[in-house]
Amino acid sequence: MTARRVIIQYCPVPSGLERYVSTLFYCDVGIGEGERLHDVLCPDWATFRFHYGAPIRASMRTGSQLEGCRFSVGGPRSQEVRFSMGPARQWGFRLSPLGWAALTEVPADRYADRMVDGDLDDAFARFRPLHDLLAEDALSPGDQFERLVTFLSAVEPRPVAHEGLIGAIGRALIDPELRAVADLAAAVDAHPRMVERVCRATFGFPPKLLLRRQRFLRSVEQFTLMPALKWIGAMDEAYHDQAQFVRDFRAFMGMTPREYAALDKPLTEPLLRERARLARQANALRLAAG
Repeated sequence: MTARRVIIQYCPVPSGLERYVSTLFYCDVGIGEGERLHDVLCPDWATFRFHYGAPIRASMRTGSQLEGCRFSVGGPRSQEVRFSMGPARQWGFRLSPLGWAALTEVPADRYADRMVDGDLDDAFARFRPLHDLLAEDALSPGDQFERLVTFLSAVEPRPVAHEGLIGAIGRALIDPELRAVADLAAAVDAHPRMVERVCRATFGFPPKLLLRRQRFLRSVEQFTLMPALKWIGAMDEAYHDQAQFVRDFRAFMGMTPREYAALDKPLTEPLLRERARLARQANALRLAAG
């Protein structure tokens, strides 16, 4: 088998874009022709990917599938994605919930736990030119990054109702001390029914599920960064016991923690580590500025 090369780089989001785009990333997989890497993605926010090289294949338990498309859109997810990838490269970006509301014209829950071909779904037609803009192999990754940023900066956001509330909910969801929907509503100073409507339309899911998903993702990230802790040490403090954690793991990943730990994760492990590196870098900059 040919030596495997996996490069995943998360790029800082320029000022002005960070309200709408939470991450910009580049992926380059170098393996032998005809070989494929198999992996599984954890739940995440909406992600747009532009693909060059061997066709990618992806599927979800919802029945949503993709194969061979050059521009894919994944809506906000509460389930895993199983995928395989040959020698190829990708550019992509993840939209914040506010970004989804401002840069698309469809409710987020319509695309929750779905993947679509962006070339076939007119809801994402404005992003199609990006594929060809980033396709030139003669361009360096740095030049391609500049083209990506320039394009996204020129996309005109539409007015978004309840923009302040969306931002408040997003900040509250990542607070590990918030564990109940009533606490979330109190933290953002809004009626629970309003919080429910805004969460479904812009975050893709009801607030109870979003809170469960966040505590689960905190646990997976901790385990990935510090596997010596094992699951019992990485488990988020919001869990009552290990049985509750295992139930959530099955719900979000379709497998047990032990089964997930045993998987070869040639792409998602470096992805999570790179994401954590960028988060630490951003925190350090905030502390230095403040």
